[in-house]
Amino acid sequence: MTLLESLKNRFVGKELALSGLLALAVSLKFVNLNNTLMRGSLEDPLTLLALVGTSLALASLPLLLPRRFRGAGMLFVDFWLTVLVWTDLLSLRYYSDLFTLRNLGLGTQLSAVADSVVALMEPKDALLWLDFPVLGYLACRLTGRSRELPALDRIRSGAVLALVAIFLVPFGLRVQRFEKTCPGALASMWDRPAVALSLGSLNYHLADLLSIASETFRARKPATDLEEVAGWFQERPGTEAHRYHGIAAGKNLIVIQVEALQAFVLNRSVGGVEITPNLNRLARRGLSFTETYHQTAMGNSADAEFLVNTGLFPAPTGVAYTRYAGNEFNSIASALKAKGYSTIALHGDRPGFWNRARMYPSLSFDRFVSNRDFQVDSIIGLGLSDESFFRQSLPILKAQKQPFYAFLITLSSHYPFNMDLQKIPELPLGELAGTQLGNYLRCIHYADAQIGAFVDGLRREGLLDESVLAVYGDHPGLTVADQPDLARFLGVLDVSDPVAWKKAQKIPFIVRLPRGRLRGQFSLAAGQIDIGPTLGNLMGTDLPTAFGQDLLNTDRGFVVFRNGSFLDDETWVLPEQNLAYDLKTGKARALPEPPEELARARQKLIFSDAILQGNLIPRLNASFQ
Repeated sequence: MTLLESLKNRFVGKELALSGLLALAVSLKFVNLNNTLMRGSLEDPLTLLALVGTSLALASLPLLLPRRFRGAGMLFVDFWLTVLVWTDLLSLRYYSDLFTLRNLGLGTQLSAVADSVVALMEPKDALLWLDFPVLGYLACRLTGRSRELPALDRIRSGAVLALVAIFLVPFGLRVQRFEKTCPGALASMWDRPAVALSLGSLNYHLADLLSIASETFRARKPATDLEEVAGWFQERPGTEAHRYHGIAAGKNLIVIQVEALQAFVLNRSVGGVEITPNLNRLARRGLSFTETYHQTAMGNSADAEFLVNTGLFPAPTGVAYTRYAGNEFNSIASALKAKGYSTIALHGDRPGFWNRARMYPSLSFDRFVSNRDFQVDSIIGLGLSDESFFRQSLPILKAQKQPFYAFLITLSSHYPFNMDLQKIPELPLGELAGTQLGNYLRCIHYADAQIGAFVDGLRREGLLDESVLAVYGDHPGLTVADQPDLARFLGVLDVSDPVAWKKAQKIPFIVRLPRGRLRGQFSLAAGQIDIGPTLGNLMGTDLPTAFGQDLLNTDRGFVVFRNGSFLDDETWVLPEQNLAYDLKTGKARALPEPPEELARARQKLIFSDAILQGNLIPRLNASFQ
């Protein structure tokens, strides 16, 4: 063996040792992060192996560099991964959420957070950097002795890449298992801490990066331009001549999004007991839109909020709340703020859930009250009970500067409806006792009771007749597995029939005006995207970039769904299946040619996607002036 070969072998061994030391340091930092999220979260051997394997893969990448740069490369990897861990910890302390690369675009919100960063730091954070000087010293010594040695050859490059691939095998296996357990969770990133607990915190970031890269690779230039979109909106008739325009101008607006509330529960009883007596009363004393369909996609509750508040469709891939929080939006809140309203959103969950803490400023909410602000004195299911949520929200609204727009989201009726049965009123369920449908009915009965108590509180505080109160459901709660029980409950033969199931998934939309000024029942087809324009008309405002319609000033419903299907008052069209269903008879027919409304439905989706992908709202607003 020559002297040069001996030296190369010695340096190779030292480089591998330094790479192993770097992987160990990185693994320990992310293991600590996982324990911060939940102690014992890495008890699953595959999750721990995947985290260590990804650390080894990242620590091996500098070995691809020319020898004189490998030490610096290892320091680079260590520095930025340490910054990533530290950013996660600060984000957890501020948002109760993990950092995501998607939020790099939230530059407009950084100023609000900057003042708090120093306060969020803790002395123990210095421990994250203990390995950096040690690795720096060893890397400098290694680099200093290897300046004249040859760079990496192709064979060794291939060997390093093969090692990286082997190290990432556990990551691939863990992701595959996670996707089988929670389909779509990685694409939506609905709960980043939950993903990190399942995959390991380092692997969460790798999955986040791959998801963003995949979306970027698949992304196409929008098949439209600013002038087309602006022209479409400008051709719509103005709102000033609409019936009831501004009938509630200057009044407060209180909107309640109720978790998993479906329309079939209204005006029904179990064992002689009304399931939703308070919602029934509100519907009789206000406006009730009985043919309202949910239009949510991958984002469920977040999509419902987005549809209602912006009048835009859900994102074509992923979720708007996590992908486009850095965009500017026209919203109910922005329209009312222009008229001097204060705006507030309230939810008894973590502020980072569905990225709400970052999205709400983009929707023009002045304040977000989350479980960090409420006293968490009663927990049902996923978080603060509806009883406690409404009880604590009442004094907050009483103290809010009027007129205000308040957006409240309930939580207790969330799937799987296994709340503590002692905390909710009994329903004589009979044969439904112990079934998923029976549990669902009890949860909705509980939610209805808390809404009733909240309405009584608004009346007591003098707010009810100074406010427009709107209530709607965010998405269905029951699944296909519940169809047999639901069929028996509704007294129909089969809700597995496509039309019957579609109708069973309708949601309520109820509006009560001050002193019950307007009352009536509307049976035209409606969607969540119509709620914003309808409320805007009553409040005397306009959502200039909303794709919905004011339900009080149209004689024909038209609802477009994210998958491209659509319906009106008579027909439900599924273009992908070349089918159309008669909504009255349930009969299907083939489509000999594309229906006239197909182009209209597609145009709405294309234009909405263009607005999201191009962040077009600022330029659209400028073009309207």
